[in-house]
Amino acid sequence: MKMSISKGLFIGSLIGTAISLLDKHTRQNAVTNMQHAKEVVTDYEHMTTSLNSTAEKIKRTAVKISDDAVFVKKQLEELKGITPVVASIIHDTKEAFFNGDTRNQERKLVSSIQYIPETGSERR
Repeated sequence: MKMSISKGLFIGSLIGTAISLLDKHTRQNAVTNMQHAKEVVTDYEHMTTSLNSTAEKIKRTAVKISDDAVFVKKQLEELKGITPVVASIIHDTKEAFFNGDTRNQERKLVSSIQYIPETGSERR
């Protein structure tokens, strides 16, 4: 008689389970675990509440990540606007120190400051 491996494993597991249930303590634990599993599966209100709570946490996290991404994008755009002005000021400062014509360079530096964009806290 030919028997497949899966059929042999299934029959062996049934025999092993039957033998282990001969012990009274094991039977009591098995019954208790089955009752607990039944309560968990049939407690729809708790499962629904738990799922809703998890969904709300995920939504809050997604909104926070989105807000952070918008903030970073805004900061990058502001930095893109400031970088050329700062580079120009640094270049003018470098020329002022190396050329020795400080009077003309001071005028250029002061006039360059007006091109620095204002941030939200500095606006009038």
